[in-house]
This record gives sequence, C-alpha cells and structure tokens, in this order.
Amino acid sequence: MHQHACGSSCGHSHDPRPHSHHSTGRTGHKKSSKAAGKAQKDQERMELEERQALGKIVFAMQQYRSEAEWEVSRWERNHSQLSDEHRALLPHQPAKFAAARNCIHNNHLFIKSLLDMYHEGEAVPEHLSAANSAAQEHARRHKHVHPGDMEKVRYVFKNLMRDWSQDGAPERTQSYGRICQEAQKQLAGRNPDDPAKILVPGAGLGRLCLELTNQGFEVQGNEFSYYMLLTSSFILNNTERAEQWTVFPWMHSNCNQKSIADQLRGVAIPDVHPAALVQRPGLLSMCAGDFVEVYSSQEQAASFDCVATCFFLDTAHNILQYMQIIRHILKG
Repeated sequence: MHQHACGSSCGHSHDPRPHSHHSTGRTGHKKSSKAAGKAQKDQERMELEERQALGKIVFAMQQYRSEAEWEVSRWERNHSQLSDEHRALLPHQPAKFAAARNCIHNNHLFIKSLLDMYHEGEAVPEHLSAANSAAQEHARRHKHVHPGDMEKVRYVFKNLMRDWSQDGAPERTQSYGRICQEAQKQLAGRNPDDPAKILVPGAGLGRLCLELTNQGFEVQGNEFSYYMLLTSSFILNNTERAEQWTVFPWMHSNCNQKSIADQLRGVAIPDVHPAALVQRPGLLSMCAGDFVEVYSSQEQAASFDCVATCFFLDTAHNILQYMQIIRHILKG
C-alpha cells in the first residue's frame, strides 16, 4: 500500500518544460532560449528550496532525543536547586525524571525506525527519498534546531495518538465518524466497480482517508506538511502488525495533567493494521503538495465526486480561494 506523489513534489507544483514559442528568426530564438533558461533556473531554485525544507524537518526529527533529554536535565537542575526542606516535599520527582527518560527513549526508537525507511534507492516515495541526505546537508549549515520545529516534532506524537491509537477513537468518532456517515449518505448506491472519488485535503496521517477507503470509496489524500508526509508514509507502508509501537504523546506537556502517570502514559500504535482498512488495491493514493497549486489546474477540473476534510479549512489564508478550488474539482 504505497503512497504516490501526484501533481507535484511537496510544497510546489511546477512544469519544468519551457513553453513553446511561435516567433521566428534570430531574435525569436534568443527570447525562447532566454525564457527556457529562466524556467530551468526557477525550477532548480524551487527544487533546492524543497530539499532544504525537507532537510530542516528531518534534522529536527533526528535531534528529538537530545533536545528532549536536555529538557529533563533542566527539570533535574531546577529540582537540585531546591532547599532540602522543599525537596523532601517532592520525593517522587527523581522517579519521574527516570521514567521521562524512558518515554523519550521509546519516542526516539519510533523516530529512528521512521527515518531508517528513507534512504535513497529504497522503495519509498520519490519526493521523500532524499530525507536523510538532505538532513545531513542541513546539519552542515546549522547546529541547532529552531524551537518551533521541535514543537512540531512533538506534535507528531499527539497526532499519532489521535489518528492511530485506541485512545483517539472517541475523538475520531466525533470528527471522522460524522464525515464518513455523511459521505455514505450522499454517495450511497454507486456501483462498487465504479466507486465515488473522494479528495481529502489536509490528509495528515491518513486515517480519514483509510476510513473512507474502508467504505469502498476511491480516495486521494493531499498533504503539504513534511512532518505528516514522512510519518504517514511510514505508518501506511511499514506497519507489520497492530500496536507495533508505543509512543508517549503527553510526555512534554506539564499542563492539564491530573497526575504524573497521565503525563507519562504510553499509547500503542497503530490500533489497526492500515492494510485492513483498504478493501482492494487501487482505492487509495496520496498527493504531496500545496492544495491550491495542485488542484487549481485545469486537468483537475470535475475530478471528484466529493471533498471530505477535517482540520484543514482553517489553514487557508483566503478561505474563498479554497472554496473556489473545491467547486472547481467537484463534478456536476
């Protein structure tokens, strides 16, 4: 069950071919050559920017363990600076620090398994195959991770909990469940050999796509974020069994926790083998790229029977543009 890059590589949609020109004579050829050269340079620049963006994100994922352990060291340092009297009131803290390091280790093992998948020459989506080499290039230019990038790495674990654990089932029922029910209601009665085509922009870690596929629909997910693309490709293509990994999504959240046990509680992922949700081959594809750039093209006109999305519309800089494109790609 492999993901496929569709329309564009992650982030941009470009046509590397120069436009044809009908002018004749020496001047016309010079203009055509100059335009072709500019298009080629623009293409190369865009590809370099995408590789750098991928490298930045993979580098952040690689640095997760050291950054997370530094945070626990900060907890320990603050604890050591308390008076003996105050430390005596918190006898459980050293055990919490040790347990937190174990949580970090398990999260690190998941990330390591994920990144080990992405080596050039391996059977992985082409737009992600350069993940580790791009990270090496980034590491030569930058020694530290931006705090915002590390926060997004940590957020991946929370998304895994929501989309691919039993703990996330109630939230999925309230969100994805309602979408699936409405899709079934609106698209019922189709010939199973000619299923309705559904686009899921903002596909994230792919669970909504697979729930719709499980209903017999032909589904295409669209995602822009490399954090989501890397993780979803790993979950969809490299899972061997249900509950293969345990991650600790709340380990970095000291707020809104009733107890230390709640904060350091692990969740098993995935709750179901992804392949079990795909009724037959050919029903699921993934398209990596910016929603506006990929789906505003004329070739995407009237391509889908339905657009189903959750946690996506609020990403719009211009919601009207999103709505226009949705209308553009819908049949009828």
